[in-house]
Amino acid sequence: MRNCVMIPLVVICALLPAAAWSQSPPAFCTQWGSYGTGPGQFNNPYGVAVDASGNVYVVESDNHRIQKFTSNGEYITQWGSYGTGPGQFHNPYGVAFDASGNVYVADAGNNRIQVFTSNGGYITQWGSQRGEPGQLYYPYGVAVDASGNVYVANTGSHNIKKFTNNGDYITYWQGYGTEFRYPSGVAVDAGGNVYVADQGNYRIQKFCYAPTAVQNTTWGRVKSMFR
Repeated sequence: MRNCVMIPLVVICALLPAAAWSQSPPAFCTQWGSYGTGPGQFNNPYGVAVDASGNVYVVESDNHRIQKFTSNGEYITQWGSYGTGPGQFHNPYGVAFDASGNVYVADAGNNRIQVFTSNGGYITQWGSQRGEPGQLYYPYGVAVDASGNVYVANTGSHNIKKFTNNGDYITYWQGYGTEFRYPSGVAVDAGGNVYVADQGNYRIQKFCYAPTAVQNTTWGRVKSMFR
């Protein structure tokens, strides 16, 4: 019998580099919430974001509202109800902030983005279910870059759309299949690079801003294309 077969498993494991071992998870701090419709209760919370002061905003899809808490889960305020008017929601999914602390909500069932002050004061909205470049169809995710540009994961149309913070359309990239398939989340880092949760393609795509073009990379199940 060969010597390699006789090497104990513990010895083989000891030869692996330290980086091969996963680190311990962070220590648990706290939690809050239970099922319901009252303050501090939730029904399908889908989106969460933290502002510069550490306040936590939670998007509740089935309660059609936003709730605001301290970082320890103490209830501060809420806004929203089911409907189509300003400040109302139909299955909201995503939430994000700009540098001024304004809150952007992906109001998916109403096919729009709504913008509020940090305490829920209505500012503006844009989008509707039509095919024009500036319109939206079931947007799930929203993110704001350092310049105030707003990126929307326009899930129902399989694309990402970019707007000014007032809702003026800038550009988009799309394509059902190898480019996007039900993109559900979007984020922007300090360098302006855009990360997309490409749900139907089981991957994350990263779009890197170069001086004259946008290039992308991807990790996950399949290779992507950009257009």
